[in-house]
Amino acid sequence: MDTYQNTAEDLLRELAQLKSQQRAIDAAIKVAQERLSSHVDNGDLDHLKTDAESTFRFEETNFIYSPGRVSWNYDGCEDVQIAAENLKELQGAAQGAGLATRKQGKPFWSVR
Repeated sequence: MDTYQNTAEDLLRELAQLKSQQRAIDAAIKVAQERLSSHVDNGDLDHLKTDAESTFRFEETNFIYSPGRVSWNYDGCEDVQIAAENLKELQGAAQGAGLATRKQGKPFWSVR
């Protein structure tokens, strides 16, 4: 195997290791954020609030709390569901007729 192949395989190993570390860190962050959210709800961080309603200042760092995005459920709205189905059909027809243009996203790697 040539050195370029060895270098490429080393990069695959490095990426796999980094992704594994990232998953572990992301899981720990999620737990910490869930625990902090309950403290926000209880008012335990009110003494750290800034002039901005959802911003807390602690040890030279600003922490901004977001209660989450509001989303909508249209299960009970038959007219909206029909319109969504019609839109999907129209989009499929536009793709099939070559009227819609294809966009290529940025390349990325998945590691499992």
